[in-house]
Amino acid sequence: MTTFGEMLRAFRQASNDPDRLNKRLSQERLGELIGDKMDDGGVTGAAVSDWERGKSKISAEDWNVLIALTQVLHQCGGLHTLAEANEFLRSGNYRILTNDEAGKIFGEIPEGSNFEESVIKKEISKANNLSLIENLFSVSEAELRTIIAKAQEEGPDPWWPRMLAALMRKVTDRFSISFITILWVWTWLIAWWLIDPSLRLPFANQDVAFRAIAWYIAGTLIVPLMIGALVNTQENAYWKENGMEKSVLLRLYTYQGAGIGFNLGYFFIFPISLARAYLGLEPTVWVEIIAATTGLILGNMGARVVPHNLWRAYRRLKLSDGAIFFVVALLGPIWGLFFFEFYSTLLTPVTGLLIILLAVTFIVIITTRRPKSHDK
Repeated sequence: MTTFGEMLRAFRQASNDPDRLNKRLSQERLGELIGDKMDDGGVTGAAVSDWERGKSKISAEDWNVLIALTQVLHQCGGLHTLAEANEFLRSGNYRILTNDEAGKIFGEIPEGSNFEESVIKKEISKANNLSLIENLFSVSEAELRTIIAKAQEEGPDPWWPRMLAALMRKVTDRFSISFITILWVWTWLIAWWLIDPSLRLPFANQDVAFRAIAWYIAGTLIVPLMIGALVNTQENAYWKENGMEKSVLLRLYTYQGAGIGFNLGYFFIFPISLARAYLGLEPTVWVEIIAATTGLILGNMGARVVPHNLWRAYRRLKLSDGAIFFVVALLGPIWGLFFFEFYSTLLTPVTGLLIILLAVTFIVIITTRRPKSHDK
C-alpha cells in the first residue's frame, strides 16, 4: 500500500515551481507556498522531508495545513483530480474532502464526483475509528492493519477477540510503571502536601497560618517547574516539524504555561474551602485531592497550550511576544503575602468572596490576553 509520504513525494516531484519556469517544486518551496495559502510563515523544508519519509505526520487537527498542501500540489500541476486528492488523504488516514473544500481547491467539482454527505460521514467515521484505536493502543496504522489481517486469517469467526488480544499483548509488552509515571505521582503528592495546609481554613493561630502560606508559596514555585519538566517537547512531532524541539524559549514558555494552569487550578478550588469555612464545616480531604489534581491537570494543559498559541500567533517564539504572562509566575508569592496580611479580611464572607473574584478575574484577563499578531 502506498503511504502518504510516498504519494506526497510523487505529487511534489510532478509539480512545477510557479515562480521558476520548468523547475521541479522543492521541499523548501512547497513549505513556503503552504505558508502563502495559510497567511503565515509556512513550514520548513525539513518538515516536508520528514512528511515524505514518514518520520512525522501532519496532525488531523491541522486540517488547514492539509487543505493548503493539497491546493498547492494541484495548482503546481502535480495533483490533478479530486479522486487523486481523496486517495492522497486516505493514504494518511485522513478524511476525504467535502464538496465545499473540493470546490475551493478545484474550482468546480468534476461531474460525477459530487459525494453524498452520508459517504463523507462514513469516511470521517472510519478515519476517526482507526485513529482512536491507534492512539488508544499506541500502534501505527501499518501495525494495526497487520494485526487485523493476521486476526482475520487465523482461527474461526469472530476475529475481533483475537485482534483485541493481540493489541492488549502489544500494550502489556510495552507497558511498565515508567520512571515518568512515578515522577507524575511524586509531583501530585508534592502538590498535595504543599497546598493542602492553605486550604484548611480557619487556621488555629498565626504560626500555623504562616507555615501554611509559606508552603503554598513554595508549591507555586516548585510544582509548575516539575510539571514543565515532565512535558517532553523534544520528542513532540509538532515541534520537530517546526524545528523548535530544542528551543530554550519553548522550554521557558512550557514552564510559564504550567505556572498559569497550576495557579488557575488553585484559584478555582480555593473559594470552595473559603465557603466551607464560612459555613463552619470541617475540612475535607476530597477538596484537597481535587485541588491538587485540578492544579496538575490545568498545569499540564497550560504547559502544552501556551507555547503552541504563541507559535500560532507569530510563527515564532520570542521573549517579547509573551513577556506579560511571566507576571503569573509571581502570582503565588504575591497572593501568599496578601493572604497572610489580610487573612482575617478573607474570612469575612462578602469581602473575602469579592477579593477572590477580583483575583480570578485578574488571572483570566492576563491569561486570555491575545497579543496583537504581526508578521515579519
